[in-house]
Amino acid sequence: MMTRFTPDNDVMVTTQEIEIISHEKAYVRLDAGCVWCYLLEDGVRIGVAFSGPSRFAVDAIAETEMGALGKSVTGVLKGVQLFIGPTSLENISKNADISDLQNVEFSNSESFTSAVESTIEDMVNGKDSKTRFDKKKDSWIFFGKDDSEKKVLLVMSEKKGLVFIYGKLVHVVGEDNLVSVSDSGVVISNSDGKQLIVNQDGIVGLDHYVDIAPIVTRSVAGAMRGLKGLKGLKSVKTWHPYTRGVYDSVDDFDWED
Repeated sequence: MMTRFTPDNDVMVTTQEIEIISHEKAYVRLDAGCVWCYLLEDGVRIGVAFSGPSRFAVDAIAETEMGALGKSVTGVLKGVQLFIGPTSLENISKNADISDLQNVEFSNSESFTSAVESTIEDMVNGKDSKTRFDKKKDSWIFFGKDDSEKKVLLVMSEKKGLVFIYGKLVHVVGEDNLVSVSDSGVVISNSDGKQLIVNQDGIVGLDHYVDIAPIVTRSVAGAMRGLKGLKGLKSVKTWHPYTRGVYDSVDDFDWED
Protein backbone atom coordinates (compact mmCIF):
# COMPACT_ATOMS: atom_id res chain seq x y z
CA MET A 1 0.00 0.00 0.00
CA MET A 2 1.43 3.35 -1.03
CA THR A 3 1.58 6.11 1.53
CA ARG A 4 0.65 9.75 1.10
CA PHE A 5 2.41 12.86 2.30
CA THR A 6 0.90 15.08 4.99
CA PRO A 7 2.11 18.36 6.55
CA ASP A 8 3.13 18.58 10.19
CA ASN A 9 1.01 21.01 12.20
CA ASP A 10 3.99 22.85 13.73
CA VAL A 11 4.95 25.84 11.56
CA MET A 12 8.41 27.40 11.78
CA VAL A 13 10.09 30.43 10.19
CA THR A 14 13.69 30.82 9.06
CA THR A 15 15.79 33.45 10.80
CA GLN A 16 18.64 33.54 8.30
CA GLU A 17 19.54 32.48 4.77
CA ILE A 18 20.08 28.78 4.08
CA GLU A 19 20.52 26.53 1.05
CA ILE A 20 18.51 23.32 1.25
CA ILE A 21 20.15 22.18 -2.00
CA SER A 22 23.77 23.18 -2.43
CA HIS A 23 25.56 21.58 -5.37
CA GLU A 24 28.11 22.59 -7.99
CA LYS A 25 25.32 22.48 -10.59
CA ALA A 26 22.34 23.83 -8.63
CA TYR A 27 21.01 25.42 -5.48
CA VAL A 28 17.68 26.15 -3.80
CA ARG A 29 18.07 29.03 -1.34
CA LEU A 30 15.70 30.25 1.36
CA ASP A 31 16.01 33.73 2.83
CA ALA A 32 15.07 34.71 6.36
CA GLY A 33 11.31 34.92 6.74
CA CYS A 34 10.35 31.68 4.97
CA VAL A 35 7.64 29.78 6.84
CA TRP A 36 7.85 26.01 6.70
CA CYS A 37 6.70 22.73 8.17
CA TYR A 38 7.89 19.16 7.97
CA LEU A 39 6.44 16.80 5.39
CA LEU A 40 5.45 13.47 6.89
CA GLU A 41 5.07 9.99 5.47
CA ASP A 42 3.43 7.62 7.96
CA GLY A 43 4.42 10.07 10.69
CA VAL A 44 8.09 10.06 9.65
CA ARG A 45 9.76 13.27 8.49
CA ILE A 46 10.70 12.96 4.84
CA GLY A 47 11.19 16.61 3.87
CA VAL A 48 9.72 20.09 4.24
CA ALA A 49 7.18 22.41 2.64
CA PHE A 50 7.95 26.12 2.63
CA SER A 51 6.73 29.47 1.35
CA GLY A 52 8.37 32.85 1.37
CA PRO A 53 11.41 34.65 -0.06
CA SER A 54 13.41 31.99 -1.93
CA ARG A 55 15.10 31.32 -5.25
CA PHE A 56 16.84 28.66 -7.29
CA ALA A 57 19.58 28.31 -9.89
CA VAL A 58 20.61 25.43 -12.14
CA ASP A 59 23.49 25.12 -14.59
CA ALA A 60 21.73 23.37 -17.51
CA ILE A 61 24.51 23.85 -20.04
CA ALA A 62 25.80 21.00 -22.20
CA GLU A 63 29.31 21.30 -23.62
CA THR A 64 29.49 20.00 -27.20
CA GLU A 65 31.89 20.12 -30.15
CA MET A 66 29.63 22.86 -31.54
CA GLY A 67 29.98 24.90 -28.37
CA ALA A 68 27.84 25.23 -25.26
CA LEU A 69 24.13 24.53 -25.64
CA GLY A 70 21.49 25.18 -23.00
CA LYS A 71 21.62 27.86 -20.37
CA SER A 72 21.99 28.66 -16.72
CA VAL A 73 18.56 29.16 -15.18
CA THR A 74 17.78 31.32 -12.16
CA GLY A 75 14.38 32.14 -10.75
CA VAL A 76 12.37 33.47 -7.85
CA LEU A 77 10.09 30.93 -6.19
CA LYS A 78 6.52 31.81 -5.29
CA GLY A 79 3.87 29.91 -3.36
CA VAL A 80 4.27 26.64 -1.49
CA GLN A 81 7.31 24.57 -2.45
CA LEU A 82 8.01 20.93 -1.59
CA PHE A 83 11.41 19.45 -0.79
CA ILE A 84 12.15 15.77 -0.16
CA GLY A 85 15.42 15.07 1.60
CA PRO A 86 17.42 15.88 4.74
CA THR A 87 17.68 19.48 5.94
CA SER A 88 19.03 21.45 8.89
CA LEU A 89 16.30 24.11 8.77
CA GLU A 90 15.45 23.64 12.44
CA ASN A 91 18.92 24.95 13.34
CA ILE A 92 18.17 28.41 11.93
CA SER A 93 14.44 28.66 12.65
CA LYS A 94 11.96 29.57 15.36
CA ASN A 95 8.24 29.01 15.88
CA ALA A 96 6.29 31.14 13.41
CA ASP A 97 3.90 33.75 14.83
CA ILE A 98 0.98 35.49 13.12
CA SER A 99 3.14 38.31 11.79
CA ASP A 100 5.57 35.85 10.19
CA LEU A 101 2.68 34.11 8.44
CA GLN A 102 1.06 37.36 7.37
CA ASN A 103 4.36 38.50 5.87
CA VAL A 104 4.05 35.63 3.38
CA GLU A 105 0.30 36.15 2.86
CA PHE A 106 -1.16 33.53 5.22
CA SER A 107 -3.64 34.53 7.90
CA ASN A 108 -2.58 31.81 10.36
CA SER A 109 -0.83 28.46 10.63
CA GLU A 110 -3.97 26.59 9.60
CA SER A 111 -4.18 28.47 6.30
CA PHE A 112 -0.54 27.62 5.63
CA THR A 113 -0.94 23.89 6.30
CA SER A 114 -4.10 23.91 4.18
CA ALA A 115 -2.11 25.43 1.31
CA VAL A 116 0.58 22.77 1.81
CA GLU A 117 -2.05 20.03 1.60
CA SER A 118 -3.36 21.50 -1.64
CA THR A 119 0.15 21.69 -3.11
CA ILE A 120 0.91 18.09 -2.11
CA GLU A 121 -2.29 16.97 -3.81
CA ASP A 122 -1.42 18.94 -6.94
CA MET A 123 2.25 18.00 -7.24
CA VAL A 124 2.70 14.63 -5.55
CA ASN A 125 -0.27 12.72 -4.18
CA GLY A 126 -2.82 13.26 -6.91
CA LYS A 127 -5.71 10.96 -7.60
CA ASP A 128 -4.99 7.26 -6.99
CA SER A 129 -1.33 8.11 -6.53
CA LYS A 130 1.27 5.35 -6.47
CA THR A 131 4.10 7.65 -5.52
CA ARG A 132 6.84 6.17 -3.38
CA PHE A 133 10.08 7.81 -2.32
CA ASP A 134 12.93 5.85 -0.81
CA LYS A 135 14.70 8.09 1.68
CA LYS A 136 18.35 8.56 0.74
CA LYS A 137 20.77 10.71 2.71
CA ASP A 138 22.56 11.88 -0.43
CA SER A 139 19.53 12.56 -2.66
CA TRP A 140 17.11 15.46 -2.97
CA ILE A 141 13.85 16.10 -4.82
CA PHE A 142 12.38 19.57 -5.22
CA PHE A 143 8.91 20.32 -6.60
CA GLY A 144 8.11 24.00 -7.00
CA LYS A 145 6.83 26.93 -9.01
CA ASP A 146 8.44 30.23 -9.87
CA ASP A 147 6.85 33.67 -9.83
CA SER A 148 5.42 33.09 -13.32
CA GLU A 149 3.69 29.85 -12.21
CA LYS A 150 6.15 27.76 -14.23
CA LYS A 151 6.77 24.36 -12.63
CA VAL A 152 10.24 23.44 -11.44
CA LEU A 153 11.36 19.86 -10.87
CA LEU A 154 14.87 19.23 -9.62
CA VAL A 155 16.13 15.78 -8.63
CA MET A 156 19.72 15.37 -7.55
CA SER A 157 22.14 12.89 -6.10
CA GLU A 158 25.28 14.04 -4.34
CA LYS A 159 27.50 11.64 -6.27
CA LYS A 160 25.61 10.96 -9.51
CA GLY A 161 22.79 12.39 -11.51
CA LEU A 162 20.70 15.48 -12.03
CA VAL A 163 17.22 15.80 -13.49
CA PHE A 164 15.92 19.31 -14.16
CA ILE A 165 12.59 20.11 -15.82
CA TYR A 166 11.54 23.74 -16.19
CA GLY A 167 8.98 24.74 -18.77
CA LYS A 168 10.25 23.41 -22.11
CA LEU A 169 13.73 22.80 -20.74
CA VAL A 170 14.68 19.21 -19.89
CA HIS A 171 18.19 18.47 -18.66
CA VAL A 172 19.18 14.98 -17.50
CA VAL A 173 22.77 14.24 -16.53
CA GLY A 174 24.11 10.88 -15.41
CA GLU A 175 27.57 9.53 -14.77
CA ASP A 176 28.16 8.86 -18.47
CA ASN A 177 24.96 10.06 -20.12
CA LEU A 178 23.32 13.33 -21.04
CA VAL A 179 20.02 14.38 -22.57
CA SER A 180 19.39 18.11 -22.83
CA VAL A 181 16.47 19.78 -24.61
CA SER A 182 16.37 23.58 -24.63
CA ASP A 183 15.59 26.53 -26.89
CA SER A 184 19.16 26.43 -28.19
CA GLY A 185 19.05 22.80 -29.27
CA VAL A 186 19.03 19.13 -28.37
CA VAL A 187 22.05 17.20 -27.11
CA ILE A 188 22.16 13.43 -26.56
CA SER A 189 25.37 11.88 -25.30
CA ASN A 190 26.00 8.24 -24.36
CA SER A 191 28.61 6.39 -22.33
CA ASP A 192 30.88 6.05 -25.40
CA GLY A 193 31.19 9.82 -25.61
CA LYS A 194 29.27 10.00 -28.88
CA GLN A 195 26.87 12.90 -29.28
CA LEU A 196 23.86 13.74 -31.37
CA ILE A 197 23.45 17.52 -31.60
CA VAL A 198 20.52 19.33 -33.18
CA ASN A 199 20.42 23.13 -33.27
CA GLN A 200 19.67 25.97 -35.67
CA ASP A 201 22.84 25.20 -37.63
CA GLY A 202 21.83 21.63 -38.41
CA ILE A 203 22.39 18.10 -37.13
CA VAL A 204 25.72 16.63 -36.10
CA GLY A 205 26.25 12.99 -35.14
CA LEU A 206 23.69 11.17 -37.28
CA ASP A 207 26.48 8.84 -38.41
CA HIS A 208 26.57 7.59 -34.81
CA TYR A 209 22.81 7.21 -34.35
CA VAL A 210 20.42 5.56 -36.76
CA ASP A 211 17.34 5.41 -34.53
CA ILE A 212 17.12 8.40 -32.18
CA ALA A 213 14.26 7.27 -29.91
CA PRO A 214 16.03 4.23 -28.37
CA ILE A 215 19.14 6.34 -27.80
CA VAL A 216 17.09 8.90 -25.86
CA THR A 217 15.56 6.15 -23.74
CA ARG A 218 18.90 4.49 -23.05
CA SER A 219 20.60 7.79 -22.26
CA VAL A 220 17.92 8.85 -19.79
CA ALA A 221 17.89 5.35 -18.30
CA GLY A 222 21.63 5.55 -17.81
CA ALA A 223 21.36 8.94 -16.17
CA MET A 224 18.60 7.70 -13.88
CA ARG A 225 20.80 4.87 -12.63
CA GLY A 226 22.68 7.52 -10.71
CA LEU A 227 19.45 8.27 -8.86
CA LYS A 228 18.60 4.75 -7.66
CA GLY A 229 15.75 4.46 -5.20
CA LEU A 230 13.93 7.66 -6.21
CA LYS A 231 10.94 5.70 -7.41
CA GLY A 232 8.73 8.74 -6.95
CA LEU A 233 9.98 9.88 -10.34
CA LYS A 234 7.47 7.45 -11.81
CA SER A 235 4.74 9.89 -10.82
CA VAL A 236 6.19 12.95 -12.56
CA LYS A 237 6.26 11.62 -16.12
CA THR A 238 3.38 13.97 -17.00
CA TRP A 239 5.36 17.09 -16.09
CA HIS A 240 6.81 17.39 -19.57
CA PRO A 241 5.80 15.83 -22.92
CA TYR A 242 9.42 15.06 -23.88
CA THR A 243 9.77 12.69 -20.92
CA ARG A 244 6.57 10.67 -21.25
CA GLY A 245 7.85 7.96 -23.55
CA VAL A 246 10.95 7.52 -21.44
CA TYR A 247 9.16 7.28 -18.10
CA ASP A 248 6.65 4.80 -19.53
CA SER A 249 9.50 2.27 -19.44
CA VAL A 250 10.90 3.41 -16.11
CA ASP A 251 10.35 -0.02 -14.52
CA ASP A 252 13.09 -1.35 -16.81
CA PHE A 253 15.66 1.01 -15.30
CA ASP A 254 18.27 -0.20 -12.83
CA TRP A 255 16.43 0.90 -9.69
CA GLU A 256 17.80 -1.76 -7.35
CA ASP A 257 20.81 -1.07 -5.16
